Amino acid sequence: MSEPKPTTIKRLFAFSRNVCAFPQCDLPIVEDSGIVTGIVCHIKARSRGGPRYDSKQTDEERHSFENLILLCSRHSKVIDSDPKKYGVELLQEIKVIHEQKGSIELSKTEAEQAMKVLESYRLIYIAPGSEVNIGRADTIHAKTVNVGKSGKSPNIQPPTGAIASSLAHRNYAKHLVDRYHEFASDQPGRTFSYPAIYANIKKMFGAKWDLIPIESFLKLTNYLQGRIDNTRLGRINRSKGHPNYSTFDEYKTKHGYE
Repeated sequence: MSEPKPTTIKRLFAFSRNVCAFPQCDLPIVEDSGIVTGIVCHIKARSRGGPRYDSKQTDEERHSFENLILLCSRHSKVIDSDPKKYGVELLQEIKVIHEQKGSIELSKTEAEQAMKVLESYRLIYIAPGSEVNIGRADTIHAKTVNVGKSGKSPNIQPPTGAIASSLAHRNYAKHLVDRYHEFASDQPGRTFSYPAIYANIKKMFGAKWDLIPIESFLKLTNYLQGRIDNTRLGRINRSKGHPNYSTFDEYKTKHGYE
């Protein structure tokens, strides 16, 4: 069974700030004691029959940064118990808003905590229609978990006229940012900071990447594509005639925005 890459988990942990992504929840993913109480959750399920499963996804896409979100144990059960209420678009919205605050670098201690999260992820695998297999003696075993449902779905409204107001525009811009992180972090001998690109965008455009007016979307994406193309891996791909990213139209078609 495939799993997320260590670099993906480190990036996810950095942007989560070691806090559950669910709105108004401040529970940690890793306790001060080092115990992992949070869970790496898939927005679109990693297994057939799971909540929000997408058969069109590849294994790489299922375990990509874009499809993962860190939640406390309680809220991981809440979202999976009611996939209609907590659909793909809502979880993507929750993820983006939560990660906007993650403007810190990953310290050595935080990197170690992130690896503990990955180790915890490896201990548990739940196959659809089967028993729960757990690699820890201190975990509660149960066939059924009943989660009460009450209240309305979180109402998260992006600013009108901003890139965030269009799911296709916002997700494509985030796709380019994530692709830049993937390429730029793969450059030996260079110290890499995940939040740096966000600081550069804010300096250039005067706003966070998704709060930039949608009229500047093309300028933003051209900037991000240029940064990707100028990385070591980007230059190698271009020399071989391989694309470094999808065009906006290709991205919309692939993800069903048209």
